Amino acid sequence: QPFAVDDKGVVRNTVPLSANESRRHVISVVAKDCGGRESSPVLVTISVLPRCITSWTDVSTSMTYIPGTGPQPVFPQAKFQLCSTNVCKPTKLETSLTLHTDHVGVGCDRDTYTLDSQRKMCGASLAAVDLLPVATDDAKWVAPLKTDNGREVGPVYRFD
Repeated sequence: QPFAVDDKGVVRNTVPLSANESRRHVISVVAKDCGGRESSPVLVTISVLPRCITSWTDVSTSMTYIPGTGPQPVFPQAKFQLCSTNVCKPTKLETSLTLHTDHVGVGCDRDTYTLDSQRKMCGASLAAVDLLPVATDDAKWVAPLKTDNGREVGPVYRFD
């Protein structure tokens, strides 16, 4: 058996275990007191769970948006593969999304347009919000962000 029991009764594996080789191991454990008396054997079942790998599938690497067409799902077929909920129950999922363009400075892909300008020129939704606004009393949290001090209408933030 690939297990050992220490003098405190802790069972440990002595070699790496694989769920592909065996999902269950049964060992017989006998306890001894300080006088050397032994207990009756107790069967201990050790379950080996499959390795948990999370992954995304069906996430496209590009999309085309035509101004004025309204909201478009970014990843309509995306699926996030979680481990079996019997192994662990997820309580929170966080992810981040980075959008960029291959033709900066042309058309409606410019960060330098105000949200109002983007609505007029590019068909941006009225429900759109400015995620990186100009620093004001309501948006003090953007003040410490690094900006590109060019000749832009508003701040263009830099992230490393």
